Amino acid sequence: GTYPLTSGLVVVQSRAMAGLVAAAASPHAREAATNISVSQHCVLTAGTSSQDHQNHCGRRAEHVDCCDFAEMDACTVRKATRFSTMVSTCSTTTVDWQSGVEESGEDSDSDCDGSLAGQVWLLSQEPGGSRKVQEALEVAPSDMAREALAEELHGHVAKAMRCPHANHVLQKCIAVMRPESLQFIVDELSAREGLVVQAAKHRYACRVVQHTLNKCSASQSAGLVEALLRDAAALACHAIGHYTLEQLFELGTEDQRYRLVRIVERNMRSIGLSTPGGGVVRTVLGSAAPEDKIWIARAVLQHPEVLLFLADQPQGNHAVVLVLQTLQDHELSRARGLLLQHVDKLKSSKFGHVVAKLLVSADGPCA
Repeated sequence: GTYPLTSGLVVVQSRAMAGLVAAAASPHAREAATNISVSQHCVLTAGTSSQDHQNHCGRRAEHVDCCDFAEMDACTVRKATRFSTMVSTCSTTTVDWQSGVEESGEDSDSDCDGSLAGQVWLLSQEPGGSRKVQEALEVAPSDMAREALAEELHGHVAKAMRCPHANHVLQKCIAVMRPESLQFIVDELSAREGLVVQAAKHRYACRVVQHTLNKCSASQSAGLVEALLRDAAALACHAIGHYTLEQLFELGTEDQRYRLVRIVERNMRSIGLSTPGGGVVRTVLGSAAPEDKIWIARAVLQHPEVLLFLADQPQGNHAVVLVLQTLQDHELSRARGLLLQHVDKLKSSKFGHVVAKLLVSADGPCA
């Protein structure tokens, strides 16, 4: 019957493949492995029907001979040789590493810091190496050990914070090290004029800036904050930079927060007509002092196009809600009147419906 023969074929094929892989480990045995495979093929195909032979080889039986099959197996041997070489190389590397650990009399965990000495910056720029350095910083036995690892990053902050892998190492430094040990990051961000602003706009570097502001004291980060405030109007309109500005408003000193409110108020038209700016206006209206909220709300109302634009934006819609909750009397009536002229459009809008719902709600603060 066909079924028993097919079952036997699978077994013999498996054994043949095992022989090929074993043979591939020795280049001198290639020819023997190919001959073995050819012999097995002849044995298997003898006594089988043309259809069974076609099913086995994937071609018509009358056009198949053992030379054709030998070429197929030669290709398999070449593939097996490459696989064997890869396995051999990896195995040798692992064995050598293990033997090195055994000879030193230390395990990988206890030797973690020492094994990275002199390689921290190089490893930080690679995916696997970045994870190793982060782990070493995490498990380092003391602050001094962490500082020794971080010392190899000195002079590389500007490049590291832009690297998709090394930026995580800097973030780990900020997370596990003392604020005073992070002075090298602050210094290098301040070393070149405009660098911290550029970093705040970068998709990786912005994380380093934000975590640094969060971890370091106000006096330590004062220079960075001053540089950010000088370009606050531009950062507020930037797709990435506005996040740093919003964090600055939440973490800054009272004086820094007041200055930021005045910057937003004076530049309301340019900030309010940008999609990222809606998030900044919302943050200021949500966290500022009561008197500052009124000034910001009035600045929005002063530019009707800003009010209408924000009402239809992902963050701006919530900013408009806060404007309506802040204004009173005739100023509130004016804002409502401007928005009600476009209420139908707002109702059908993905973001504007939030404002429309408040406008028509009998329980709303502006009803």
